Amino acid sequence: MFSRFGRSREPSPQRLDDGRSRDADGRAALDAEIDAIEAAALGTYVLHGLPGAMGHYQRADSHSPWERLDDALTPEQRWALVAESPAGQGRRFASSVDLGVESPVPEVRRAAAVLAACRGLRQRLAESAGFTAQDLADAIQLGAAARRLDGQDEPTSQEPAD
Repeated sequence: MFSRFGRSREPSPQRLDDGRSRDADGRAALDAEIDAIEAAALGTYVLHGLPGAMGHYQRADSHSPWERLDDALTPEQRWALVAESPAGQGRRFASSVDLGVESPVPEVRRAAAVLAACRGLRQRLAESAGFTAQDLADAIQLGAAARRLDGQDEPTSQEPAD
């Protein structure tokens, strides 16, 4: 019954012929898909004047460009920068995931949501020993959202029948 969907009726071995585990191979494939989805979302950022690389950013005020912080900074060092910034002068700090959250452009807000979903899925996969049904549902929804970002899967409006 499952063979037409690509699944064999016979129990499959736990290791592929070259010694890699199926789980590791599947995670690598999922990581590659998440990378591609993040790249599409970051491409949307670039089209709208936001940075196109994952990382942490700062800017002096709402009219200044975002400047990437050094990747070597620890979370404590980034918090020290926040604490040292003059209050009330508009200096902002954000991760690349958060840069588009408050954008007036819906496409940029969707890209920010996709980046946040990618981050969440990566965190759960890193913490979890197994892949849950919720992880699978999130991955499927993430793929659909990425297609919408690329314009490949635009929802169509259907006129109601008279």
